[in-house]
This record gives sequence, C-alpha cells and structure tokens, in this order.
Amino acid sequence: MNFTEGIEKAIIDKDLPIITFYDFFVLGYHLFHKKTLNGEPLKRLPRDWDQTRAKNALRRLEARKALVMDSDFRSGVWRITQSTRAGSAEEVACIADPFAYVSHLSAMQRYGLTDRSPQALHLTTPKRPLWNVLRDGRLHKDLPSLEQIDRPGFKDTIRRRPIVVHASSHPWTPSPVSGEETRIASIGQTFADMLAEPHLCGGMRHVLDVWENEADHWVPEIIAAIDQLDSKIAKVRAGYILSEVMDIDDPALHNWEQCAQRGGSRKLDPDAEYAPEFSERWMISINV
Repeated sequence: MNFTEGIEKAIIDKDLPIITFYDFFVLGYHLFHKKTLNGEPLKRLPRDWDQTRAKNALRRLEARKALVMDSDFRSGVWRITQSTRAGSAEEVACIADPFAYVSHLSAMQRYGLTDRSPQALHLTTPKRPLWNVLRDGRLHKDLPSLEQIDRPGFKDTIRRRPIVVHASSHPWTPSPVSGEETRIASIGQTFADMLAEPHLCGGMRHVLDVWENEADHWVPEIIAAIDQLDSKIAKVRAGYILSEVMDIDDPALHNWEQCAQRGGSRKLDPDAEYAPEFSERWMISINV
C-alpha cells in the first residue's frame, strides 16, 4: 500500500462526513512518522510532511475522487465521498470548527424544550482572540512542531440550513452528542443562555413559558450553570423566576440577591417597555 492509499484508507476508516485541512494534516503527520497502517508498511512515503506536501496529497485524493471540496465552506473542508453518512448541518459545523457548539434556540429544540422549529441553526464559537488561543493549545497537543492553520469559514448556509454564528468571549464547555461529532450546550447552560440572551431563544415571553413548564426538572443543573455566568442581570432574572414564579429556594439564590441594584431600571424582558410592577427582592421590573 502506498502512502496516498494509506491516507485514503485511514480517512475512510474514520467514517466521518467531512475532513478539514487541519485534521488531514494531523492524520498524515502521524501516518508519515508511523510508516505503517494496521501493521502494513507504507510505500512511496514523502521525504517529509509539511503543509506543501499535505496539499499535494490532497490534490492526489481529489484526483482519485476520494475527496471533494465542500462548497458549504469558503475553504479548507472536503466531503469524503465514501463515507456512509452525509452528516447533519450540526455535525458538519462542529467538525469544521472544533470549538463551535449548538446553542440557544437550536439547543432548546434539540432538548425538546420548545415547540418552535427554527429554520436557522444557532451556533456559538469563541471570539477570534480566544479561538486562536484554543487553536494554539490544540496544535501544541496534536503536533510537536507548530504550524499556523486557520479555521474554515462558514458560508450563510450549511446543508441547506441558514447558519447564525454567535461569537462569545465566554463560551461554555459544551457536551458531546452520543454517536456523532456534534457538541451542544448542556441543558443547564441552555437555560442560562435563555436569560442572558433571550432574544436568541425566542424572546422573553417564550423563555418564561419554557422555564415554567420545564425548569423544575433541571433545577440543580440550571443553578450550577447560572452560577458560572458573569451576567448579573441573568442571575437576577433567574432568581426572580425560581423564587417568585416557581417558588423554589436554594442557597445560591441568596448569593444572586447581591446582584440586585436598588434604584436601577432593570427589566425582566430587555426588549419590552418598563412596567410599574416590580419585584422588591430582585429590584427588577416585571414587564412581561
């Protein structure tokens, strides 16, 4: 088996719908240094493995029709023609961007928390400076010699679904989805996002409906996630809903009370007009 055939077989054995240049480079790097695949020696190895040789190997696999450039991305992503699965928009996006995850209304839909069916796929990814730090850490782990490899750029749609990407300075550590490469905000994190960014989760009226109908099943997870938020207003909103709407008490709520501000103009719904109805404990206008 020659080296190009070995790379092709290693890619097919993984049975992923797509491969990025980064993942191709790492796979080729390890195959080059191991010089065997499943115990079989590889022939016609390149003299070294660098980005130029990786691109040459990619061109050979494109000529063999083993890989086809994925038109849903600006560059750096290929469809694997012999994969047994095409991959959902969620999974393909999470392979292309190793730090992205399904979030907001799309996560709510995935958990069955909403009866809405958003056409757009909501993804969260770290803002560029943090993304670069995470990339450098991954490069240092995967490759002894660092090489600058950029992330593939999303187009407006992936697998015919509109994509809405939210860049965050404080992204969650997401959870893996069993049986696929998709990552998703945990259910507690999803409830926390509803209060931090309700406009991305169907609006505050919808968020309140979801909390009243579903939150009591996930109170420990929700409290743990809210505790991690930097947003004081989200903690105030959570404290109000849990204590005064759902009649739930927890020691964490007493800590969140310190986030309340007397004399302010905080609102439960950030997009609605200020209302005179007011929570004395949480010092927030109940404008929903």
